[in-house]
Amino acid sequence: MKKLMITLCAFSLATVLGCATTKDCPTYVANPTCKLVSFQPGSEPEGYNGIKWETQLSTLPRMKHSRTDPTHGGIEFYVREGDTFKLENGKHKPVQYGFWREKFYVAVVSTQGPEEFNALKDAVFKKFGGGAKPFINREEYLWEGKNAIMGLNYEDNSKFGLYYIRSKSLATKMVQK
Repeated sequence: MKKLMITLCAFSLATVLGCATTKDCPTYVANPTCKLVSFQPGSEPEGYNGIKWETQLSTLPRMKHSRTDPTHGGIEFYVREGDTFKLENGKHKPVQYGFWREKFYVAVVSTQGPEEFNALKDAVFKKFGGGAKPFINREEYLWEGKNAIMGLNYEDNSKFGLYYIRSKSLATKMVQK
């Protein structure tokens, strides 16, 4: 909890000092009542869509490389034929699978526009429960469990929504790298 609050305070301070006066970079106000939230009982995943955390990429069929993210030594993203995330409005969105050092690390789903994001949020909350809301004036939610970390956020300026769920143990290894 202390680590979360320090991180939130540092991020808030950096945001205020770095870009408090520009329209493209709004200032977010920390939520003083925010508490660490885990997944609702029995819902914490051990991976995503049948892929367990740290599964070797070479063991997974139908994976097609889509992009490389240079952060943390390079996360390689793939899509798997036929895999989608079903929003509460019935629309299907593609799932991107991220691998760090050939091990499954993160699953990502993105949306465009407030309608898609709200349908994504409804689906995520229905399955996992409501997340911690670290900022009063930002559409962002966080969950931390024993094996997984999850986030959901929406950027008003770009109308871009993002849902991710990642391996907690690989996240720790990436930081120690």
